[in-house]
Amino acid sequence: MSSPSNLNKYANKLLESNQRSSTESTRPSAGRVSANYAEQQPAMRSVAVAPHVSQHRILHFEPALKRAEPCASGLQPLQRSLRGVSEPELIKTATRPVLKRVAASESALARKWHVEHTTLPFRTDDLPPLRSSRLIRDTQASVIAERIANRLTSRSIKAKFSKTEDNVTNCRNTDFCKFTIRLYKGEDGNGVLVEVQRICGDGVSFIKDFRAILDAAEGKTDESKEEVPLYLRLPVSKMSFIKDAKMPEITPEDNEACCNITANLLSSPRSDSNMLGIENLACQTDPLKTLKSTALIASRRVLCPHDPHNKEFNIHNYVMSLCLYGTEESETSPFVDTALEDHHMKLRNLAMLALSNALALFSSEDLLLSTISPNLEWYTSVLVPNLVDALSAAADHPHDACYASRCLGTLGKAHSDFASKMKEVGLQCALEQAEKVGQSQFQMLYQELGNAQRILKPCCV
Repeated sequence: MSSPSNLNKYANKLLESNQRSSTESTRPSAGRVSANYAEQQPAMRSVAVAPHVSQHRILHFEPALKRAEPCASGLQPLQRSLRGVSEPELIKTATRPVLKRVAASESALARKWHVEHTTLPFRTDDLPPLRSSRLIRDTQASVIAERIANRLTSRSIKAKFSKTEDNVTNCRNTDFCKFTIRLYKGEDGNGVLVEVQRICGDGVSFIKDFRAILDAAEGKTDESKEEVPLYLRLPVSKMSFIKDAKMPEITPEDNEACCNITANLLSSPRSDSNMLGIENLACQTDPLKTLKSTALIASRRVLCPHDPHNKEFNIHNYVMSLCLYGTEESETSPFVDTALEDHHMKLRNLAMLALSNALALFSSEDLLLSTISPNLEWYTSVLVPNLVDALSAAADHPHDACYASRCLGTLGKAHSDFASKMKEVGLQCALEQAEKVGQSQFQMLYQELGNAQRILKPCCV
């Protein structure tokens, strides 16, 4: 018979054996552990791709190239070799019909923003208030809207007033900065909240305009108009400090190098480089913003297609292509929906500014006629009619019409053939239409027409 101690030892061994078998039966195998671990891991939702060195994404905003019939009068066709595209031609267009006078409706000429005070909505609380807003009390919304419309006219801001109860105005200033103006009821139902919101464009230019608009809403006069700086009214070479200043000598090679930089920017396949290049060209053709020697070289490259420095890249053809074809594919509305169309519109406007600067500079130096005489027929049959068209389209493109009036005034003074062609293609009708638009909507255009009419009016007689 076994002793009690042996029985206890046997019982302990049996208990340990049962515990060990129970543990091993509940422990998962290695395969089960790895499967459960994998199920708990998040699914891979991204993958790394090594960049390809030879591939680049390029946004290429380029004006459409046109090809027309060869010139029939012995004039050498002008080559438009833009960015490697070889020898399309800018030539004389077909006979154009004379513009006929069309009576403009009162609504088309009146620059009024009709707003009913009772229909103003409250501003939503979903968005924080803008810093570019102001609450106007004790004034009806219709009076505030009229003040704002008059201020937009005086500052030459193109505006499209809503015809619904949204009480919103889409605006674009002379620097192509876009913004909107909205009217709301005050929080307590008393007063009108005027809100100006920038959409895109130069922030500094927007600040000047929205302050003037809010001041107008309160009935204040426009005190934000700054006097033109001295360096924009007098060439640097005529300033007193230049007599004692030691300036490094500027060689013709240095001036040409500046123009070559602009040409490289214009020939680039990148849209931002093109915009920077055309902005540089607009400044380089203005003797108040650069050296006169540089302005003469840049202006010659704009006016002369066969200038020796235009061999690598023809600035003349680039500028003229924008002036002639810059808005053919754009909508008739001045408020385009895509950045591409807006890009083309601004390129064309700056190109026309550069052209007007070049014509004015060579006219002041009595070099204009001798410079463009080899291509006089092209200027007469192609450029002048297109400038008259731009002037007649002032209601849709007032910025372009301003520079077109400058160019027409300079050309009409330079040669009688230009004046005869202007009369033939309907300059009188274009002047009248542009004058109504400028007087009622665009002060800058009205001033430019006043300066040019003493030259252009005799062309219509």
